[in-house]
Amino acid sequence: MKNTKGQMHVLEVLLVATLFTSTINVAVNILPTSDANNVDEYDLYFTGLEILEVLDEWVPSDSAVAAAHHDSTLSWWLATDNKASLKQYLDGGLPSAVSYRLEATHGSQSEVLVDRTVPEGSVSQTFRLVWADDELWELNLQLWYGYREG
Repeated sequence: MKNTKGQMHVLEVLLVATLFTSTINVAVNILPTSDANNVDEYDLYFTGLEILEVLDEWVPSDSAVAAAHHDSTLSWWLATDNKASLKQYLDGGLPSAVSYRLEATHGSQSEVLVDRTVPEGSVSQTFRLVWADDELWELNLQLWYGYREG
């Protein structure tokens, strides 16, 4: 009589391994991943972070202005209420398929700095703190997909 226990054990291991890999394959192919559905929102979020960061780190060419505003063009424009330049910068830096709204809170007041239409669909928000005009400004840049008004 031959020893078939070893052969049966090998078959059992192969069967378990096949079932395990099949289950993993089904789970990967069928079950949705939450991150895959949010790619567009993540893109908007990081675009908003980047555009505010670049403006904040952009040193004005005039050294007196740069020194007075912490080497930040964003701080300079906020302190001088230069909403037109903010709008021009954001319009030029963001794709035309992206609309936005830039809000600021400083001291005890809140204001809309630039408003480029009403959102339709999901909105991604980016925040940045900036020291400007002897106050801490909290900026809230809301971004969404939709062509902005002219």
